[in-house]
Formats: sequence, structure tokens, C-alpha cells
Amino acid sequence: MIDANAGRRLPSWILWAFAVLPLIGFWTTGLFDLDEGFYAAVVREMLNRGDFITPHYNGSPWFEKPILLYWLAAPTVALFGEMVGPRLPSVLCSLAVYAAVWNFGRRYLGELAGDIALLLLAGSLLFGVVGRLMMTDLPLVLFESLAFLCFWRSLTDGAKWRWLAAICLGLSVLAKGPVGCAFFVLIAGITYWREPELRPGFRGGWLVGTLLFLAVVATWYVPAYLASGDVFVQKFLIEQNVGRFTGGDKAHTMHGIGALIYYIPFLVIGSLPWVFSLFKAWPRGRAPEDAFLRFCARWAWVIFLFFSISAAKLPHYILPVIPPLALIVGAYAARIWQQRGHAELDWSVARVPFVSIVIVALITNLGTAWYYQGAPWAGKHLAAPHSEIHALTRFAVSKGKQVAVFQMPRRQVDRGTGGTKLQETSHPSVVFYAGKPVLAAETVDELTSLRGEKLVLTRTGRMNPEIRRSIADAGFSAEKLTTEFTTAFYEIWQLKPL
Repeated sequence: MIDANAGRRLPSWILWAFAVLPLIGFWTTGLFDLDEGFYAAVVREMLNRGDFITPHYNGSPWFEKPILLYWLAAPTVALFGEMVGPRLPSVLCSLAVYAAVWNFGRRYLGELAGDIALLLLAGSLLFGVVGRLMMTDLPLVLFESLAFLCFWRSLTDGAKWRWLAAICLGLSVLAKGPVGCAFFVLIAGITYWREPELRPGFRGGWLVGTLLFLAVVATWYVPAYLASGDVFVQKFLIEQNVGRFTGGDKAHTMHGIGALIYYIPFLVIGSLPWVFSLFKAWPRGRAPEDAFLRFCARWAWVIFLFFSISAAKLPHYILPVIPPLALIVGAYAARIWQQRGHAELDWSVARVPFVSIVIVALITNLGTAWYYQGAPWAGKHLAAPHSEIHALTRFAVSKGKQVAVFQMPRRQVDRGTGGTKLQETSHPSVVFYAGKPVLAAETVDELTSLRGEKLVLTRTGRMNPEIRRSIADAGFSAEKLTTEFTTAFYEIWQLKPL
């Protein structure tokens, strides 16, 4: 039966015009802390130092993440400045993930399925939010997805695709560490076991692929080890990779049943409304034509289970499962619409995902604006007035004085992942907007350790009478400065030697 709403095929440019909507406006707010602030500050110092091997934050080596995001962001920050430059690599990686899902979906599932999968991916709230932020996740998702998709194509189209998969896998390691290798080995191994008809395609290309993978990884791992030695091994390989998985990162660690189901609500909310079709869309049969869908299913559940049992938990860790799930649901939706007489993407097929994309675009833009500007009506426990601290940083820099931050992190007991209250942070983005390292002090002794006049950024109320008396005893005067703009959460003080 032909749907009465069926019409002529929608041009691809309309499809893509809607798909990019959630990414539009990423430049309208400054950076958020913690992660974006740290990454951007590292890039700023990388440019200042001319050292593209050892990341530094505020003057000290900083090995919390691999190098790829910094390598991608250094030229964009240098060329496009502090508003567009930091987040542009993530946006470009998001677009590349869109293109990969669209291209491979159309190739292996049909044109309609590929078109729908693209729209579903673009309509994912989780993907839309993270895709416009300066995070390591989008480079990881891009090169991990390309590694899996190219590997699949290598099973039928030859070793050159396996070599490309190896290069992409190496880039995923440079994006976020060796975790992508574990996923690849598990998914490839399960595919070999469960798809015996594909086993001939596994032959050949592995030695060259392994050498290419090692060559890509060695572009940073080798010089980083030569430059920093055991510090690189301990801080990056052990603490940031093994330690996070086993619970070494106390701030983001969960245990118990809550840890096992942690990602379910984020996956549901982040993939509305199409996530409700996932159960029906999940491939169950052994039909040869569904082999690619079964591969996508393994891709999704292996990663989901890995992060579910991992002790470290953050909502965006689950992002790599969204592309394969979009392909699975896209194929299911295409079958439904083809049964209704729609062989191509027309308005009847696209109108619901188009509406979802517009809603995601509105939520991402309004939500990030609210989060950046703060919400005084919601109280300090919900407000996140990044705009204030960034304005004060620019004000301090304009005075040409030494810049310091005082007691910026939370005063209360640390709480890990799972709470509902937004915690105070150290605002590492101050280092990025200052354009150079700043003095970060928690005590009066640290604050007054360097002689000379300085401008101090701190939270409202931290410079209490007792602190000011201690500053005076250390030989400094402390004067609160006023600015042309109103601040409610932060203050700037001028310290002068007596």
C-alpha cells in the first residue's frame, strides 16, 4: 500500500542541512570546565612552548589524555582564535562520523537505511551535546568507528581496507588510549567465531596492518617516552588507563548495581525517540544478508558492557555505541517504510527525525547558553557562571599584571560520579584565556610566595577577614576591585607588597 504522503526524493543537501543543525552555534559560548578548560589550556601552552610531544598544563607536564586532540586543536586555535578554534576539531570529527555512518549504511543496508541512520545519529541528544564540545571523545568515536567499518569492508574487499582499519585504530589509540584495541580484538574475534562464512575474508593483511598500527601509535608514544620516561609510563599508561578502569579515578568511580545500570538512562535519554525501536530492530536471525547488522550489534554491546563493568563512569563514555545503534535502527526503519511503499527518503520518512533534530539543536544551544551564563534564579548549586570568570580573566589580563587564582576548587568533601549537584571546579579555562600559566594557590603562603603585584581571581566570600589578615601578615595589602560588569559568584582582588 502506497502512503498518501509519499513524495519525491529529498535531495541530499536537505538531509545534511538538517543533520548539521545541532552543531551550529558551537562558537557562541566560551569553554566549560573541567575537561574543556584543561584541554584548551594544554593547547595554548603547546603553542606557546612549541613543544608538541609533552603536554603541559599551567607549567607542568600533564599526561591525563593522549596527544591527538591537542594536535588537531593547535592549528585551529592558532588560525581561528579562542571562540571557534578549540571546539572546531570535535565538530569536524562529528561531521566525519556522520559521513561514515551515511556512506557505509547506504552501501551495506541500502540508501534509505543509510539516510535514516544519518538522521537518527544527528538527532541523538548525547551526540549533539558532546559533538560540539572540546572533548577527546569525538576523535575516538570517529577513528574507532572507521576502524570497525573499514575492517568489515576488508572481509570482502581485500587487505587494503584492513590496512586502513589499522591506521584508524592507531589514531583511536592516540585519541584516548589503548581501549580501542581491546574493543577491536573482542569484536573481530567474536565475528570470526560467530560468522564462519566470513572466515576466508580474515586471511591476509595482518602483518602489514600491525606494522601500520604500531607506526601510527609510535608517532607519539615513542617520543613521549623518550622525553619523559617513567613519568609518562606511570602517569599516562598506568594511572590514566589501567587505573581508571579499575577504579583509581575516585572522582568518577561507582560500584554496585548502580554502576552496572549507570549508562542505561543516558543511552535512553541521549537517543530519544528512536531508542524505543531498538528492541524490535535488534538482529536475531542468522540470515547472511543481516551479517553487517550482527556486526553492528556486537560493536554496540561489547562497548556498552565494557564501560558498564568499568569502575570509571561519565555519561559521555558511552558515546561510541551511538553510531552502530543508529545503523541498526536505521535499517529497521527503512524496512518498515519500504513496506509502506517508500523506496527513497521523502518527507513522510524524514519528518519525524527532522523534528527530533530541530529539538536537539534547540536544547543544545539553549542549554549551553544557560550553562555558560549561569542561572542565578536556580541558586549557586545549579548555576555555572563560566561567563563571569572568563570576563574577570580578560579584565585581569588587560591590566598587564601577574594573574593568580585562589581557593577556586570546592571546599566541601569530594563526591564522585552519580550525584545531582554540580560541584565547584578549579576553572582550568582561566589558564587558556589568560594565555599563559597562572599562580594557582590554596593557601595564603602559596598566594604570597611570589613577590610583586598580582591580580587574584577567587570565589565570592573566599577572601574573608581572616584570610586578609594573613595576607597582611605576609607583607601584602589586599583590595577588592570593581569592574564595569556585574559579578555574583567571583571577585577580583589586587595584592600589593607593603
